[in-house]
Amino acid sequence: MNKEFAGRQGSSSCENASRAPMHQKPPAPAREEVVPTSRAHYSSASWQQERVQRLGRIFRALDKGRAAGKRLCKMLRLHAWRWNGRRYTSEPARPVQFSYGTLMRMYGRWRASGGNPEALALRWRPPVKVRKGHALDFARVCINSPARSFSEAFGRLSRPRATIYAYRLALGAKLLRRIVRLFSARRLVDCRTRNARATLNNLATGGAT
Repeated sequence: MNKEFAGRQGSSSCENASRAPMHQKPPAPAREEVVPTSRAHYSSASWQQERVQRLGRIFRALDKGRAAGKRLCKMLRLHAWRWNGRRYTSEPARPVQFSYGTLMRMYGRWRASGGNPEALALRWRPPVKVRKGHALDFARVCINSPARSFSEAFGRLSRPRATIYAYRLALGAKLLRRIVRLFSARRLVDCRTRNARATLNNLATGGAT
């Protein structure tokens, strides 16, 4: 009986071995566990750049509101209330701190710099003050030369004493406004001159008027 049982067991094991595939697949490797990150990593410069952009939009809105006759204090309180409790998109863990006093101080700095976005940086240093004589020389270059912008007038200075924003700040609000209008008029004249010349050339070559 033992021999018969052993013979049956051997035949069944051979039959199972013949049914099994010759090349068995190796066991599947264990799947690595991926830990999802809840928030992306941003550099510290990202939220500072976002801060400058947001302040710039707020202050341009303040200028439009003042031009429309709205009160500055009321607009500042409204913007401080809107941004209360909000966070930066580039760094959600950092809250936006635009209080009434902060907006008032940064708005004054922004206006004094002539709308320079660099004035809204955290570690911004005000430009070197320009003496009255140098400021008058720069104003004469702006008025008497064919310059159409402050950058062109600044490029005509032989020895600049400070940055272009410092020169603009030294001009004063009234003179700065007059020179800005002068530059706009010159650009308009140049545009109309080009259009008139194009029409003249078209007429000279036999084109339609």
